[in-house]
Amino acid sequence: MIDPREVRANPEKMRDAIRRRNIDPKTADLDRWLELDDQLRAVRGQLDALNAEKNKLAQLGRSDPNAARQRGQELRVQSRELEETVASTEREWQGILDWFPNWPHPQMPHGEGEEDNVEECVWIPGDGYLPKDKLGKAQSATGGSAYLMPKKPVHAENKEFTAAHHADIGQRLGGVDTAQGAKVSGSRFAYILGDVARMQLGIQQLLVNHLLEQGFSPLIPPLLVRERSLYGTSHFPEGRDQVYRIASENVEDEAELFLVGSSEPSNFSYFMDRTLAEAELPVRVFALTPCFRSEAGSWGKDQKGIKRVHQFDKLEMNAVCAPEHSEEIYEQFRAVNEWLLQTLEIPYRIVDKCGADAGYLASHRQRDVEAWLSGLGEYMEVMTDTNTSDYQARRMNIRYRPAAGGAPRPCYTLNDTGCAMGRMLIAILDNYQQADGSVKVPAALRGMMGKEYLRPAA
Repeated sequence: MIDPREVRANPEKMRDAIRRRNIDPKTADLDRWLELDDQLRAVRGQLDALNAEKNKLAQLGRSDPNAARQRGQELRVQSRELEETVASTEREWQGILDWFPNWPHPQMPHGEGEEDNVEECVWIPGDGYLPKDKLGKAQSATGGSAYLMPKKPVHAENKEFTAAHHADIGQRLGGVDTAQGAKVSGSRFAYILGDVARMQLGIQQLLVNHLLEQGFSPLIPPLLVRERSLYGTSHFPEGRDQVYRIASENVEDEAELFLVGSSEPSNFSYFMDRTLAEAELPVRVFALTPCFRSEAGSWGKDQKGIKRVHQFDKLEMNAVCAPEHSEEIYEQFRAVNEWLLQTLEIPYRIVDKCGADAGYLASHRQRDVEAWLSGLGEYMEVMTDTNTSDYQARRMNIRYRPAAGGAPRPCYTLNDTGCAMGRMLIAILDNYQQADGSVKVPAALRGMMGKEYLRPAA
């Protein structure tokens, strides 16, 4: 949530932020909010005046008790009317404030959509990073640096074959079954089986070990949360259509609960309504959980395979810190992302996201990490890093007490998709497929899997 005082002091700056972030100005109605803000302050001033008069009635009561009683009754009626006006005005005021985006970072690119995201770096196994002068606007999954990327599976020993789609590879290996998933749960569900499931477990263990070495603490959080957790992390009101709600009649005390689309709301809720000592910061945690999304708005897209599904596993990294540590942690998240992809020898690029494509309202700065699918000839997002500054912490009341003294201040929060497991499997199946239908196991996973190749099912 944006500090209302900052909006009041910088209305044109907020107007520019709404435009840059491509937020509907009818929903984030700044002019109406400023009007309501003036009304609120005026009505609250009247209430303060009434309360001050109430405090003086004791003196009148000593000289004229009847007049004091009559005036006291008039003041109570007027106060109730003003309080009702404040409550109704506050609801509309807050409803608009909830749609104001975070202030864009000074380095956030300007743009109208994903085609205006800017490439930060591109890495290819065996070749390393592309020269900076080869980078530019991302343009699309097949634009930007795509023309310089491998046109055949990078780890194929014999590249003279037509690459297969990951769904066909997974089915051939007996490792991905979307047909049975659809029979059991409907479209966009899948079973991950056998060696492909073992590969996912290997990726998980590889990344978990690295994060523990880096000083992150593991969490096993609830996957069902109340509305405040989703509102607090800015997944509500904006992303409400992406979230599954649980029927309240089957929930204890008929509470309204929601399945998380990321462990981010659960993880940050652990710190909700807490004031940390500055010496405790930064706090860096990770959680490996199933996640659930409706994928509303994407029906008809990526229907084949496991790229866009309703249930998926993800390792999420989160940090709570003082403001001066946020840039350092943002870069640390990036370093973890690059470490994993380079360890698995997957080609990738990192793009700095422009304002119109920077995820949800809380985004202060955001980048995507996209694996190159050399078999399909396109990029696919596998990780996202976001600095939300104090936006989430204000909503969730996460504060810290400065070591130098003074009043508690809002923390900064950062989040990172450390690894979307299904998509990382896609990247491996695509880039490691072989002409004979097998899939070579990345060297970093062979010790855990005890084999060098995944062979087609008999």
